[in-house]
Amino acid sequence: MVRLLLRVAVIGALTAALAVFTWFDNEVNRGVTYTPPAPPIPWTDVPQIGVNAYNLQFEPDAANVTRTLELARSMGAHFVRIQMPWDDVEIHGKGDFVDRRNPDQMRSSWEKYDIIVAEAQRLGLELIVRIDRAPQWARPNDDTAPRFQAGLLENANSTGPPENYADYADFVAAVAARYRGQVRFIQIWNEPNLAYEWSWRIPEPERFVELLRLAATAARTANPDIVILFPSLSPTDGKEPRIAPMSELEYLDRVYRAGGAPYFDIMSAQAYGLGQPPNENRYIRLRWRPDAPFRDLDRPIDTRIDVSRVVLLREVMERHGDSGKAVWISEFGYNSAPDHIPEPARSTWGPPVSEEMKGAYLVGQLERARREWPWIGVMNVWFLRWGGYREPDPADPTPYFALVDRNFQPLPAYDALRAYAADGAIAGTGMHSWRHPAVETMEEGKWRVRFTGQSFAVRLNMPAEVRLDGGVARPIMPSDDGSPVIIASGLPDDVHTFEIRSAAAPEYFVVGREQPLPWVWTLTPALLTVALASVGALTMIEIGRWVVRR
Repeated sequence: MVRLLLRVAVIGALTAALAVFTWFDNEVNRGVTYTPPAPPIPWTDVPQIGVNAYNLQFEPDAANVTRTLELARSMGAHFVRIQMPWDDVEIHGKGDFVDRRNPDQMRSSWEKYDIIVAEAQRLGLELIVRIDRAPQWARPNDDTAPRFQAGLLENANSTGPPENYADYADFVAAVAARYRGQVRFIQIWNEPNLAYEWSWRIPEPERFVELLRLAATAARTANPDIVILFPSLSPTDGKEPRIAPMSELEYLDRVYRAGGAPYFDIMSAQAYGLGQPPNENRYIRLRWRPDAPFRDLDRPIDTRIDVSRVVLLREVMERHGDSGKAVWISEFGYNSAPDHIPEPARSTWGPPVSEEMKGAYLVGQLERARREWPWIGVMNVWFLRWGGYREPDPADPTPYFALVDRNFQPLPAYDALRAYAADGAIAGTGMHSWRHPAVETMEEGKWRVRFTGQSFAVRLNMPAEVRLDGGVARPIMPSDDGSPVIIASGLPDDVHTFEIRSAAAPEYFVVGREQPLPWVWTLTPALLTVALASVGALTMIEIGRWVVRR
């Protein structure tokens, strides 16, 4: 009997060891790319930095629009994400694009958006246009429903889709057609997994797919150059039955099951740090809290909503065979609300950070994405400046995401991002096309690439002469089978410079990293599993003998 109890104890210890190892393996390796897959992922080899121009459409003075966009460019952003609320353009009825909200100043409702688009074009910035918020005429029944009216009392910004999805599709097509050659990127809706973005109904992924299908088809018909972004889903744990009864991961899974994949070109995601450092890499946590010990017994273990949450969204894409699409971060940022903001509002987005730490964390998140996630393209900081004609509520922590204050004065985080951008583009882990921003043409037939990683290979089209980190130049030939030629491996995990001279530009290049102690992550769980199976078998034999003796 003692021997049997000892074996049971050993089984418990081995099971615990395997669980701890799995937990640690998640922290160290989950989501980290060491050997990038082929081929290059479209829309990842783009300038990395974007920024949200919050409420830019509500600036009463066009000079403030220009000033905002100039600050974005000076910071080093290439992309600017703006909102184009449908109810701010097609205001009074279908096909009616005259703004008559102020009878003394009637004007085209397109006018201010024309200014934004023209100024972005002049400054060499690319816009990402988010289109949401159906006008009242497009949802008359939902707008007056007691359910929605009660929701407005809870969240004054509540909105919802139109009752006829074709109305939205027609508006998206009008935007795509009007700004053809000026706007390429359109995001369809925003956070449809939240009830207050869906007329205070339980979110419906299958119905959203129908909205997405109609809008994407109409936009592509109106402008074949348009690129459709999926709406960024709000990260949720499914514990709010009225607002978000399912996690965003379940919502996205149902979107794929409903056939939504063909109707977007780029996935969007939110990646707020919630006060945690950018290298936070925990994916599971215990939900138990000493002040509410029985509240979460139905879900004692759950994923952690933090910087790494985007990896779980990527895994949903991969399970549905959609790994060939890029993920663009629609919003990421850290809040620096001061002490005078009352709690719990002050900690809405996690523990506030200092302005200096905000800058360090934003740069750290950009560096981490470059180092570990080759499937991420643009990362849009939330946000540049609190724009528009309304002053913020003094008790609202939202303005403290800003990189620039209300008077257009840059804050420390702005300076940190500007310094990061000024250092120039650097390619991280991944298979990258030769159009990557890190590829610099030095002269005709000569290029330079800065990268960070431990190995480098290049797919040649012609014989070439190459040099790494200023070393001796050496000739190389294209491989016979068309595979990339390995230039170096085992490099320090740092920034390196590759130079090449050739009669034809290479097709792509590959940057890799080496997994630390790879044998540990393979051998340890195998040994623990074998040991657990062996002790388990011996225990079952011992139990059988004990039963026979009884």
